[in-house]
Amino acid sequence: MLYSNGVQGDPDNYMSLLSAAQIETLRHVYEHKNSKQIARLMNVSPHTVDERVRRVLKKLNVSNRIEAARILAINGVFEHVTPYQPLTYQLIDLGDLTPADDVEPGRSSFRRLFDIGSPFPTASQPANRHGLMERIIWPILIAFATILAFSALYSILVGLGRVMT
Repeated sequence: MLYSNGVQGDPDNYMSLLSAAQIETLRHVYEHKNSKQIARLMNVSPHTVDERVRRVLKKLNVSNRIEAARILAINGVFEHVTPYQPLTYQLIDLGDLTPADDVEPGRSSFRRLFDIGSPFPTASQPANRHGLMERIIWPILIAFATILAFSALYSILVGLGRVMT
């Protein structure tokens, strides 16, 4: 794919033509990273990276990704860009969490083992901060409680059936 002359002019023109994600993608291209590496850094698929590059090539009217990245670097666009923020989970409060051992030092280790908190938000625990063990234990406990409830219901129905006959 060969295009005619590229876009010329000031960096503000490039900023208005391209999105922050496209500029960040080209920044990684300028650092000689391939699509898979860029995708890993930006938490997107390699196909998304390639699509962003294709759209940039059309917008800037250039023939390859290196040329597009070089145009932006020469015009100083990479210096004025806020880094692309991927959509990843972040804690509400970014402060250090106190370890469970320091919270209540008088509690026994046996009790701490079974103090897994509730699986739903409460006033004291508005966010899910469960670790791997709690995430494994809660479904098991819910399944066990469901089995107990159905066995109790079954025994009641069997008992009522015997009383009725």
